Amino acid sequence: MSITFAALTAGVLLAGCGVKSGDAGNIAPMSSQPPPFIPSSSGSAPAGSTGSAPKVSNPLNPAPILANPCAALTSAQLTTFGLEATGRSRTNDAGPTCAWDYADGSTNTINVASIEANKNGLSDLYDQKAEKAYFEETTVSGYPAVYTDITDDRNRGRCSLQIGVTDQLTVYVFTQLDDSPDSSKPCPVADRVGAAVVQTLKEG
Repeated sequence: MSITFAALTAGVLLAGCGVKSGDAGNIAPMSSQPPPFIPSSSGSAPAGSTGSAPKVSNPLNPAPILANPCAALTSAQLTTFGLEATGRSRTNDAGPTCAWDYADGSTNTINVASIEANKNGLSDLYDQKAEKAYFEETTVSGYPAVYTDITDDRNRGRCSLQIGVTDQLTVYVFTQLDDSPDSSKPCPVADRVGAAVVQTLKEG
């Protein structure tokens, strides 16, 4: 069973598990113990997946943000994006997540999560793309990624981006820009945040 992770704080559907709007805060917590990092060295897809997603040629070690999702962005990166220095972390059925408010006092937020529930990484999303309101392939810092969600609220400041950091794990970036000059074009913001997360993982 694969999960498409929508906004943890925005009440959007969590696809694949029947969690409806407003239920995101009621998901039972899961263990925060990160699994061992095993880079995929074979060209075959894990069982249960079509393997239709692009392969991750240089897998990253996600252990730091699995253990502490708020470590996904450094202090310098948070300052660059205009975010508060301290994020709010939690773990639910999809995986560990951190949400940061903008430092300007607005209601704008950025969420970053590791989607452990999708055991086949991006391939699980490719298998479900017919069910999504939008599904657009892209790359982030050379890593395969997709913009995808079960609702399309990009004209309202919401953009869902998932980046394949290994063949088994995606990093999810969600923008909630209610009051921002970027409200009509949130995906470039998600791109920049995603690139920063990739850089953080590269630096270990």
